[in-house]
Amino acid sequence: MTQDIEVAYNIMEYDYKQAVKMYIFRDKLDADAHDKFISQSEFGNLLQSSRWSQIKNNWDHAIVGVFDGDLQLAASLVLIKHLPLGFTMIYIPRGPIMDYGNFELVDFFFKELKRLAKKYKCLFVKVDPPVLRGRYKELGVPVLFDTGSEALDNIEIAGLKHIGFTLGMSATIQPRFNMVCHKDEFGEEYLSKKGRKNYRTAIKNKYLQTLIVDKSGLDDFDRVMNCTADRQGVALRDRQYYELLLDIYGEDAFLTLTYMDIKGEYEEALALRDKCLEDIENCPDTAPKKKFKLEENLASYTRRVKDGESNLAKYGDKQCIAGALSVIFGETAELLYAGADNDFRRFMAPYKTWFSAIETSFDRGCKYVNLGGISGYKDDGLQEFKSAFNPYIHEYLGEFDLPVSKLLYVPSRWMFDKRKGV
Repeated sequence: MTQDIEVAYNIMEYDYKQAVKMYIFRDKLDADAHDKFISQSEFGNLLQSSRWSQIKNNWDHAIVGVFDGDLQLAASLVLIKHLPLGFTMIYIPRGPIMDYGNFELVDFFFKELKRLAKKYKCLFVKVDPPVLRGRYKELGVPVLFDTGSEALDNIEIAGLKHIGFTLGMSATIQPRFNMVCHKDEFGEEYLSKKGRKNYRTAIKNKYLQTLIVDKSGLDDFDRVMNCTADRQGVALRDRQYYELLLDIYGEDAFLTLTYMDIKGEYEEALALRDKCLEDIENCPDTAPKKKFKLEENLASYTRRVKDGESNLAKYGDKQCIAGALSVIFGETAELLYAGADNDFRRFMAPYKTWFSAIETSFDRGCKYVNLGGISGYKDDGLQEFKSAFNPYIHEYLGEFDLPVSKLLYVPSRWMFDKRKGV
């Protein structure tokens, strides 16, 4: 019996070696060919596009892949961060792109990647596979779940360490949870009750104008992003970074900006207030309900006039009050950054801005629009806003580490976590 098992094992090992001999690992792939391969894959995404290396221009990079003859089976953009004493860390964002159900391929890729990493004196490789664990309409209520269990097993058997199913936004480099709109389930009729109300408030306002523009709108976009950063008390990207995205991705990147005609809105409020004052003066004492309603309206118009006077003095006749930056790759658009001026929050401009950005992406041929990350906690305020647009929540497997130096992995990982504040 033992002999039979040994013979079977030897046959299996022989077959595996024969299969592996068919694979070829290459580390200097053509950027255009790489982009074509990943854009046609179900796992293809912006962070694996060759041009992303130009965005992360403070990292070195390599484009690698696995071939069976002329047939490409795997591809990955590999980012290389130089560290003190000649060491490096390697990061693969939302990659590599391959069939994670094929263990021989997964194992071969990571063994070859480890060999490549050693050439760079890499301490460890951080990998963020583009594999979904589940899909939800709301957290805790899965539409599909545990879809990545085979991939998880194959990755761990290949020698990588799973960081875990983390929930916090800061626990991983890329968020594990993303909200994604699907083209066939998007439109005004799909908005949440609150979302539809706020969206209609915005689109009915004749003094709001939403435009799709290129980098000509960069100054206005940067201003609303700074407003958001100040309001939230956080540091966001700067104008130079947004400009780089728009330059590198060209026609595949666009800004969605919403402007307020401050002067027009003020003049309307002023006219309504004056007319209301006249109506109150002419209202007979025998119509107390009418007079009460007029006085309520007067209070509202007076607030609008006061706000208008303040905004005219601060901003002038016209101002951009909300914006979003989107980049398209393959079948998916990434709504990467968005901001708004809180002085104009009652106009609900972000709802109009986001709706237009999503709609434009679908009009340009996308099937999906990624609204960006959320935490895995139900009380996330960002999740509430994004939920208005009827997205699915995509949960990824999360990050893995591929230790390269057994001796230095633990201390280097400790230093990495310390710097991230994990």
